[in-house]
Amino acid sequence: MDRSTQGHTDDTSWLNVQSILQAAASQLQPGEMLQAEHFNLFEAMSAVEVGDPKMDAGLDTASAPTPDQLVEQGLAPLELSHQQHIAILDQLAAMHASWHVGNSLAQTVFVCLYMLKPDRCHKGTIKFSLQLHCQEEDFTTHTFGLPLQSSTSSKDSKLSKAKPYAAVSLAEDQLFAARKTSHQHAESSHATSEDDETTAIIARLRFSKALLQAMEQLHQWDADGLIMARKHIQRAQAELATVVQTAHLGVGPAVGFHPDVNRRLLGPLPPRPVQMLSIQEAWAYYSKLLKDLLVVCQLTGIQQWPQLQEFLHSFAKQNPGSVARSAMHAVITGKLSKTKGGGVPGWVPRAPMMCAHLCFPLPSQLPGPEVKLFVDQVCIAVQGWCLAMCVNRSRQRRRHRRAMEDWSNLLEHALIADASPDFQEWLHHRSSWQWQPQPEQADHPEEALGPCAAWVEKGCAAVLLQHFLLGFELDLYQPKEFCMIYWYCDYLHGTVAVTAPQFLNVQPQSGAPASPSKGGLPALSAKSGKHASKKSSAKAKAASKATPQAFDSGHLKYTVQEVHKAHVGRQMCQGLMRVATGLMACGAIPNPDMPFNSEATRYEQRFGSFAFMQRPMPLLYDQYTAAMDVTGVQASDLLESALANFTAARHGIATLAQSSTQSQLLTEEKLQELKALDRIAVQNALAINVLLKTMQQDGRLQHIKISWDFSHHGCYPSIGVKHAPVAT
Repeated sequence: MDRSTQGHTDDTSWLNVQSILQAAASQLQPGEMLQAEHFNLFEAMSAVEVGDPKMDAGLDTASAPTPDQLVEQGLAPLELSHQQHIAILDQLAAMHASWHVGNSLAQTVFVCLYMLKPDRCHKGTIKFSLQLHCQEEDFTTHTFGLPLQSSTSSKDSKLSKAKPYAAVSLAEDQLFAARKTSHQHAESSHATSEDDETTAIIARLRFSKALLQAMEQLHQWDADGLIMARKHIQRAQAELATVVQTAHLGVGPAVGFHPDVNRRLLGPLPPRPVQMLSIQEAWAYYSKLLKDLLVVCQLTGIQQWPQLQEFLHSFAKQNPGSVARSAMHAVITGKLSKTKGGGVPGWVPRAPMMCAHLCFPLPSQLPGPEVKLFVDQVCIAVQGWCLAMCVNRSRQRRRHRRAMEDWSNLLEHALIADASPDFQEWLHHRSSWQWQPQPEQADHPEEALGPCAAWVEKGCAAVLLQHFLLGFELDLYQPKEFCMIYWYCDYLHGTVAVTAPQFLNVQPQSGAPASPSKGGLPALSAKSGKHASKKSSAKAKAASKATPQAFDSGHLKYTVQEVHKAHVGRQMCQGLMRVATGLMACGAIPNPDMPFNSEATRYEQRFGSFAFMQRPMPLLYDQYTAAMDVTGVQASDLLESALANFTAARHGIATLAQSSTQSQLLTEEKLQELKALDRIAVQNALAINVLLKTMQQDGRLQHIKISWDFSHHGCYPSIGVKHAPVAT
């Protein structure tokens, strides 16, 4: 069809190719595709289906209504009843919550016509509510050309200069005055209903005001700001309770919202599907947000690095939203303003906190430039770790993996600091002990493991543990991979158990903890079961009881807890590793051949990215296969050894709880975690007994169905045993 004559003055002509396409389609069979030579898989994945509203960004954007057109159609009236006010405020709050959970401003908050045309709202409650919402949008980076900072009507210069929460007070006065006037001309029943509606509107305004004030105080980055933020959050919680109770007063659907009003402003990309929260879901979101922000305010009680670590671990486990995580990151590592005394807040992981943790003198009195540079690099590493703990769990795992380069670089600085003469002289005067390399390291003293390097190795092993164990929470592993994952985690737990007391003792030991080529899955002789567990437990207790003269009890109690926790982790990992190995040997866990991904390839994918590291020493696939060699070992022996591990884990849990109680480190959250671990150890021991009894009766486990339940703990599962029906 030639369209050059239909108002077009150029030489462009349009031809109807529908018959050609139909003829080509008639010759194609299902599954076939007609493609050009340059068309590849990447192009296929990037192709846009023309006419699909979810993919074609240019579809009919010219006919999308403009805000002015929608306003002229009467979709955003200014004369509103109290019920309509409530409905609009509730819907706007739901849009705001939907933006917080990852949707764009143009598809959530700014589908409200009142937000797009704030100058029209020269009076009433909507005006003051818009001021609150516009104030909160100021931190966004992609604005789509939306009027985020439009002022109110220039007729009221006093209000245009006032802060949004000051305007709320004026709105409250107007509402109270209107209610008083209506009481004089209305019946009692009507007055009571209007009182409830006025209370609902005021509660919504006060909630938005308190939340905004809390966010402003959180960005003061000092103790006074956090204390004031806590007060505002508690006030917002009280107002939110009233908001939820009066949610039924709004008459829906709310006027003034159109989902396609900003369709023409979106970029040349397929529009993202919008997961809009309902009003009830929005109030639940705000309730959790306030609870998470209250946790952020608890930073004022943090003064030591171990406390900050445990605090961030606990915070991350609660799966806070993006706003709460951003607030936590801003308070810890944001624009750190000075306190009133001119220093850095005590919870900030800077040189003062890390020097105290490393038992070094004040940052201005560090012994030598090498140690000063080491402390600077420590601050970079721990701040990166804090940033990782303030992102979602998936990104947190990736950041832990990428942080290994920083920890590897930190180890180089630690080795140099350990060998520096100034640091050696400081150690000599501090503890009457001077570091010397081992005889086998005399030719390479920079490779010896001193106190700084021991601390770095412990920290690096702990971060690696987080990386691997988060894979269980994110459901990234198959049951056939449990052996290699728990085997490597056992090695890392052992590294922590050795280097933690080694740092306090300030005594160099050659080499890292023994590689688990035979220790990860030791030979199952008479000495390997309960006796081996008791022996390793005794070693851990002896290491934790070593009391260095140069360190105070505060460092000692955290180290004792760290060693006991590593011992429990080792026993749990060894038990699960042996159970998985025994079940795979019996055929209870399917082990199908993977044509595209061998076991060696899987091992390389999981652990190959850490092969460049010096400490902890990376373990190779050959070491894993040697450790998993069960030639001549009965499956029942593996299960009995796993039973001994879970028994030892229960003893370790009891010891850890007792030690934490004595040192006043046992919080309610830790107690619940220890109870969960104990429950898992008990259930796994019962499951192993069932398996052993079944093997004694039938001699095999082919008809046993195994399940792994991570509901009690995200990293260590409880084993479920069920008799599967026999196929006839």
